[in-house]
Amino acid sequence: MDIEVVELEGTPVLAVRLEVKQSEIGNRIGELLPQLMQIAGPEVDGPPLARWYDWNEDVGTMELAVPVKRALPPDGRFRPDALPGGKALVTWHVGPYDNLHATWKALRDTMEAEGYEGRGAPWEEYVSDCSSVPPEEVRTRIVWPIS
Repeated sequence: MDIEVVELEGTPVLAVRLEVKQSEIGNRIGELLPQLMQIAGPEVDGPPLARWYDWNEDVGTMELAVPVKRALPPDGRFRPDALPGGKALVTWHVGPYDNLHATWKALRDTMEAEGYEGRGAPWEEYVSDCSSVPPEEVRTRIVWPIS
């Protein structure tokens, strides 16, 4: 698995933040992503993503978002936010979402081994549409801002 340090540009997103149990993540994404895409409409400028805050063993805060060309106004529970610019560790997970934990572990191990500190919430970019790509070909980009 290749893990690299990259320089990110700050990116505006339209997002919704919620508490979620690990077992409910897929259902909540399936429920909220179509609404998010509809509200963002032609301003969508990249793949959808989930950013992870305050995660414990079973429950955490998830921010489901889509990059947009410009900051959009709030719409109900959907709010403007931004992905940070600066240095980040980036890697790719190829395969089913069920195995994402192994890729996250490798990323955490690299951070520790290289002495990097996390800076803000990491995220997963869902580059492949899992409803139209075989599970073994699904591509997810994982990004963790570092200092």
